Amino acid sequence: MRTMPCLGLRCLYVQLVLLVLYSSAPAQELRRIHYGTTTSTAHLPVWVAKDAGYFAKYGLNVEPVHIRGGALITMAIMSGNLQFSGAGAESIVAARIEGGDVVLLACPVDSDPVYLIARPEIKSPAELKGKATAVTRLGSTTHFYLRAALRQVGLDPERDMTILQLGTGSETVSAMESGRLAAAALTNRYAIPLIQRGWPVLVDLSKTDLVYPSSCVASSRAFVKAEPRLVEDFLRAYVAGVQLIKKDQTVAEKALVKWLKERDAVVVKKTIEAYAPLFKALPYAPDRGLENVMKDLATRRPIPKEYIGRFDLFRDHGPLERALARP
Repeated sequence: MRTMPCLGLRCLYVQLVLLVLYSSAPAQELRRIHYGTTTSTAHLPVWVAKDAGYFAKYGLNVEPVHIRGGALITMAIMSGNLQFSGAGAESIVAARIEGGDVVLLACPVDSDPVYLIARPEIKSPAELKGKATAVTRLGSTTHFYLRAALRQVGLDPERDMTILQLGTGSETVSAMESGRLAAAALTNRYAIPLIQRGWPVLVDLSKTDLVYPSSCVASSRAFVKAEPRLVEDFLRAYVAGVQLIKKDQTVAEKALVKWLKERDAVVVKKTIEAYAPLFKALPYAPDRGLENVMKDLATRRPIPKEYIGRFDLFRDHGPLERALARP
C-alpha cells in the first residue's frame, strides 16, 4: 500500500475547535461535557439522548463536537480536552498499545452498513489494482472498513491501491465523481445517491460476517476513576438514547437531519432503517471485534505479546454494568 502523509496540524486543529467551545457561556447548573463525533450515523445515541433531554436529566450538558476522524478524537481524549468521544475501536487499540490513556466503555453497533463502490467504468475488482481510493483519516474507522472491503474482493490493501487521506465522506465522493478515485468504502449516507445512479457495488460489508466496533464511547481511565458517578450517568442516558432509537425511528430521523444536516429524505429514511436494528440494547465492546482489530493492526505493525488476547486492556465494562444495574 502506498500511503499519503497526514495533512495539517492535527493537535492544533482539535485545540482550536475546543477553544471555541470552552469560551462559550456555561449551561445553567449543568455539568458541561464535550463529546467528539464524526459524521458516522453510529453516533446517533448521543445526538438522540441530548435532544430527548436524557443527559440533562442527570445534570449533564453534553455538547457534541465534530472532529474529522477517530485518530484526532483519540488524541483529544489523551490530551484531556475531551471527557468522552465516539471513536472506532482500531484508533483506541492502536493508541493504547502506544501507551495512551484511552479506554472503550460502550460500543453501540458491531458493524456499519458500508459499501465498496466503484466508478461506473470499473467492471471487476481486478481493475482497481494500481488505482487510488481514499479514507477520512489514516487509522480511522473508514480506513479499517476500506481494508476489510478490499480483502473481501480479493485485493491486498497494502499493495494493490494507493490510499489517500481526504478528510470527509463528501470529499471522497467528489473525488470519485471527478475520476480522481476509482473506488471507496462508503456508509449509507454517501453510498445511497451513487447506488441510485447505478454505480457498481463490489461488496456490501453488512452482508458479510465482519464484526467491527465503530463509534464506541471512549474515555480515559483517569477520568473514569476520577468521575465514576458521572461516567455511569452518561452511560445511562446513552443507553436510553439507544432504546429510543429502536422504539421510535422518527426521532432518529430528526436527529440525523439536525446533527448531520442531511436534507435528502430518501437518504435519511434508508439510513435509519439500516441502522436502527443494528444498535445493541447492551452495547458491550465485543471480543470478536477487538480480535479483528488486533489482526488488522498486526498486518501493518508488530503487536507486543502482552496485548494479544487481553481485551480488557482496551475496554472497561464496569461503568456500563453499574449503570445498567441502577434503578
